[in-house]
Amino acid sequence: MDLLRTGNGEGERIRVPGFGIDMRVLVPAAATGGQLCMIEELTAAGSGPPLHVHTRQTEIFRFLEGSYEVEVDGRRLAVETGDVVVVPAGARHAFRNVGRTMARLSFILTPAGSGELFFREMAALLAAGGAPDPQALNALGRRHDTEFVGPPLGATGHGH
Repeated sequence: MDLLRTGNGEGERIRVPGFGIDMRVLVPAAATGGQLCMIEELTAAGSGPPLHVHTRQTEIFRFLEGSYEVEVDGRRLAVETGDVVVVPAGARHAFRNVGRTMARLSFILTPAGSGELFFREMAALLAAGGAPDPQALNALGRRHDTEFVGPPLGATGHGH
């Protein structure tokens, strides 16, 4: 593995409409031989991904700005700037920006798996806007060792 530096404002940008998420790839999977990938994310107020499981990857979050709620295997956590949450492979999880303005976090997936390719393909799938097609979303997830198992936090029909 070679030295890698991603400067402030650099890195591939991936916008995931429908989830209120804008990503910047800080460490692409290929740069580490698939050991990990690192992504910074801006999350719109009230937004976040659906409840999901990475079947083979541990996900490490560091919350950089704003306030989030995180759910991991049914446990809810209120997290703030500077907090770190480690989600083990196989855990059902989701997060949501509970603030009134954009919030920011970074996360590492290890091993990287398909890394940023998963998010690139998700962005393409959701580019049309509107509610994502559950069957198409699940087919995408299966290709990338991810299962979508529930709605986003705060959505109608989400328990708690």
